[in-house]
Amino acid sequence: MAPVNRALRLGRVPLTSARILRRLDREGVLGRGMKIVGTHALYAYEMMGGVQLGEEAMTTMDIDILYDARRSLKIVGDVRADGLIGLLQGLDGSFRATEPGSFRAVNDAGYMVDLITPATRFPADARAPPRIGEPADDLVAVEIAGLAWLENVPVVERIVIDERGLPLWMAVPDPRAFLCHKLWVAGRADRDVMKQRRDRLQAETLARMLATRLPAMRIDDPALAAVPKALREPGAALLASFAGGDAAGWDD
Repeated sequence: MAPVNRALRLGRVPLTSARILRRLDREGVLGRGMKIVGTHALYAYEMMGGVQLGEEAMTTMDIDILYDARRSLKIVGDVRADGLIGLLQGLDGSFRATEPGSFRAVNDAGYMVDLITPATRFPADARAPPRIGEPADDLVAVEIAGLAWLENVPVVERIVIDERGLPLWMAVPDPRAFLCHKLWVAGRADRDVMKQRRDRLQAETLARMLATRLPAMRIDDPALAAVPKALREPGAALLASFAGGDAAGWDD
């Protein structure tokens, strides 16, 4: 079916991203200590709504891997010996950490892989910078505020299609939490203006899809209790602004 999928233009996930996701899945860590967040999560949300979101919201040259550092390192199996950097270099030998102890790896094509983790709530909870593997040059997850909201909501699992037309599996946070988080990030004063615009665009695009294609997915769902009410309220308002819209006005 891959040629058919390509002919129908169903292939969406970039090839480098697909290779990384398949490897994480094969090693048994995707969905068990690791989730995909950021722009790449939108590929799974597209499949939920049976639509293709606009290219302006989807274009990216990096993938964000959310690592739950509370989980035992036993979950990573064979990855522990080589680390995330070893896994990436096994797919593309040009991947290198941007600097010692960095959370980011980049290859010769400029494709970036970021390892991120929620910031601790209290100084007393401070922990050693979390890394997945044993190698000294492995990536070290950077703590980022607000990620706990994505870590503590239901996981969505979907089969997506890569640019070759082949399927792969993704694990991402609940799209309603993603929407609320994007609105929060877009409103931060310390956020780059261009990134703020992109965050807002992604939030609005996702809100329209949820409101018109999946109206039963409400933001007042108790499953989203980990997301503060102050964040859920703007998300609910954005959803309401698209309610009753044309569900047929998408590139299905």
